[in-house]
Amino acid sequence: MLDTVEFILKILFFILSIIWAEKIIVLRTDKQIVINPLLILISSILVMLTQGHGREFLGVDVQYIRIALYSIYSFIVLLGLYSINKKNGFF
Repeated sequence: MLDTVEFILKILFFILSIIWAEKIIVLRTDKQIVINPLLILISSILVMLTQGHGREFLGVDVQYIRIALYSIYSFIVLLGLYSINKKNGFF
């Protein structure tokens, strides 16, 4: 079950990364100054986490951490896309 959720979130991560990269190239906004470092940080943490099952980091299974990071990344990108499209966004 968790493998399926993680796989779906990886696909969503890839698609949203492409969409966000297109927005960076086309639109230059102040909101990107806030969002881009967060996305880079989350991506770098995801790269550093191991892919093994049953591995723990600070007492939490690594797979749960990866799922949480993919979810946070997706939420931040969707929030950023919404705020770029609206003049009165969250930032």
